[in-house]
Amino acid sequence: MQPSQTNNEPLDVLIVGMGFSGIGAAIKLLESDINNIAIYEKSNGIGGTWHENKYPGAACDVPSHLYCYSFAPNPNWSHVYARQAEIKAYLEKIVNNYNLMPYVNFAAEVTDLILDEATGIWNVHFANKDIVKAHHVIHGGGGLHKPSIPKFKGLADFTGEVMHTAQWRDEVDLSGKHVVLIGSAASAIQVIPEVAKNVKTLNIFQRTPNYVIPRGDRKYTAKEQQRFARFPWLLKLYRWFIYMRMELIAFPIVKKNSRIGANAAKRINTYMQDSIKDVRLHDKLKPQYALGCKRILLSDDLYPAINKDNVNLISTPIKKIQPNHIIDEADNNYPADIIVMATGFDIGKQFYSINMLGKNGISLREAWSDNETAYKGCSISGFPNFHMVTGPNTGAGTISHVHIIEQELNYIVKLIKLAGAKKYIEVKQEVQQEYNVDVQAKLNNSVWSSGCSSWYLNDNGINNTLYPEHGRSFKKLLSQVRLEDYRLDTKPKAPN
Repeated sequence: MQPSQTNNEPLDVLIVGMGFSGIGAAIKLLESDINNIAIYEKSNGIGGTWHENKYPGAACDVPSHLYCYSFAPNPNWSHVYARQAEIKAYLEKIVNNYNLMPYVNFAAEVTDLILDEATGIWNVHFANKDIVKAHHVIHGGGGLHKPSIPKFKGLADFTGEVMHTAQWRDEVDLSGKHVVLIGSAASAIQVIPEVAKNVKTLNIFQRTPNYVIPRGDRKYTAKEQQRFARFPWLLKLYRWFIYMRMELIAFPIVKKNSRIGANAAKRINTYMQDSIKDVRLHDKLKPQYALGCKRILLSDDLYPAINKDNVNLISTPIKKIQPNHIIDEADNNYPADIIVMATGFDIGKQFYSINMLGKNGISLREAWSDNETAYKGCSISGFPNFHMVTGPNTGAGTISHVHIIEQELNYIVKLIKLAGAKKYIEVKQEVQQEYNVDVQAKLNNSVWSSGCSSWYLNDNGINNTLYPEHGRSFKKLLSQVRLEDYRLDTKPKAPN
């Protein structure tokens, strides 16, 4: 890694991560004539989540034309729902089109972010012991990069292969093998149909049933792609149509005690029952919670895969793992050559993975000891000139997360321009607290707070993941900076 600074002069902005957030941040900064920047990515490739997650069937569950930058539409998406490789290729193309490679450092894992209060500079430490200084830091590392690995009794004694979907190894041959898949949510429903094609048996351990709706995926025709390329206004209109459909149809479902949601749940359960041949599975697959309390899943091929003779759905918890088989709580034995963990991510650890010390030497973990909070998901009191993308309560429950990212980046660039290199900009503690009280009050009126257990909730049962309102509201919220919400102080002078 070569630090992207000369004469040890601090960068204006250091960006962590090379996914949608980091790439977008670099573009927005350069467009604002903030050129003394650098991007640091811990892996060896572009794409963030879409570089790391390459399991069979990996795809986006947001329509392709909405899952891209508004300023860089792609008329050539091959499917309504883009596959992993195509999304990664899109981001690589964006990096090249905007000439970002001179600013990029790969294999550069940030370990510590330490504020030097004597100079007002962030000291950024890397795994290889390099230190880079910066006036501002943008953390663009997403939440889908720290796999959650459950601790099962006997797992260390298993003699076969074990891998998480986020750490897929192509060299592991599943053909003709007894495969056990643990999990049944977002990544599982994508990998199951692919794995089921070639394995001898696929035993799926399901903890909680999910609402699964048809994805309605299809290929875009060559004529459609040509029209989108020839008429940019048509592509823009199509994107707007998708956006408003999600805003007007999906968002009402997540309101607590929604009649629309209750009716939709009935239709979804009917779809499941009509799709699954074995009636004994119907109760196993029927959720006992309100629609939307957990993530709603999209799939066209999950239920046909479950119908296969070599696929078995198990709702009994795992008791222990033996060298070549798994025993459930009912003492049933399941042969296992390979275990695949489709067990999600430790969402809350996306920021804790870096040791971060702000004013008065307080760590982020200390600041968030009671709850992970931020102001508009971007700013944290006590950590001036530190800016987050996809921070607490920015999750897009009903809209494209790329839309959320763009709004945050526009807002963050405004903050950076206001502060420049000579000033601190820091959200006031009371403002941050008041904002989060309001967020939690609004979340209490949503189905996400209706009582089910989900990854949306932290260890204290607080939803610090999702934004409580629709995408248009979030865009309006971040449309301008309220200076009265921030302290804008001159940095201390560096000692002679």
